[in-house]
Amino acid sequence: MHSGSYYIVQREKRVPKEIMNRAMAEFGEKHPGGKNFWWGETHSIKGILTLATMLDGKYSRELVDELTNTTYKKLLDCSSIQSNVDFPFHSTHSSKMVKLYNVLAEYSNIVNPFGNKEFNLKEPIQYLDAVEVTLALKEGRNHYTRLTLSTNSSEAAFVDDEKGWFYDTIVLIQRNRTNGYINMGHYYSNGSDGRPVDEVVRLKYKVNKDNYDNHPNDIDLRISLKTGLAWQTYKEKQAELATDEQINVMITHLNICIKKIGNKIIRKMINL
Repeated sequence: MHSGSYYIVQREKRVPKEIMNRAMAEFGEKHPGGKNFWWGETHSIKGILTLATMLDGKYSRELVDELTNTTYKKLLDCSSIQSNVDFPFHSTHSSKMVKLYNVLAEYSNIVNPFGNKEFNLKEPIQYLDAVEVTLALKEGRNHYTRLTLSTNSSEAAFVDDEKGWFYDTIVLIQRNRTNGYINMGHYYSNGSDGRPVDEVVRLKYKVNKDNYDNHPNDIDLRISLKTGLAWQTYKEKQAELATDEQINVMITHLNICIKKIGNKIIRKMINL
């Protein structure tokens, strides 16, 4: 039965141990398991298809690959991710803000490549071993769409629900021989009437990814595309009109994320 979260659990009659071990072995896993199985739970689509075909006596890697590809194509063929969202606020506060707005459009098409009509995407089975794809959908009341693409060094996420939407990325970078990370996001929030209240691009750069202490070169910056104001997290009451330097910082780090996600994730998903 489905756990109600992101995995399948066994109840009552259990899968024979020898079949469970054989299924795990296909992924190089041993009891208690890894990312596909854990303590008898099944945590991936390919895992449940492997287990099901073994129980049915029809297992082959070719069949599981075919079923996995078909399943992901059906999951990904949904209108909520097949086009990227329109921005509610058009930045006209300055020429720099217009440039920021244009870079954000490019950023959206990298974070959610399924909404980018210029990409010639491969079949899912051709990139699923290189890029982990997580997708959750709910239609109707309290609808939501959640898409995450990740590798060991980068992550891109897109969420769209009744509260608003956001595009988010995390990439590792190295500056001055120190490992750090950039967490970049672009989001807008709805009010109680369902209309957009604000649209914001945010940047968090940490010099040392393994150290939670503040560093003089850390960056914490948010800019509203609606008002043109800039502030640090939790300090919106101190917001002031964004300077050209702040907007340039935001554009620079957006471009870094676009390049990193493009190289680490998107390049593995598209036909070049």
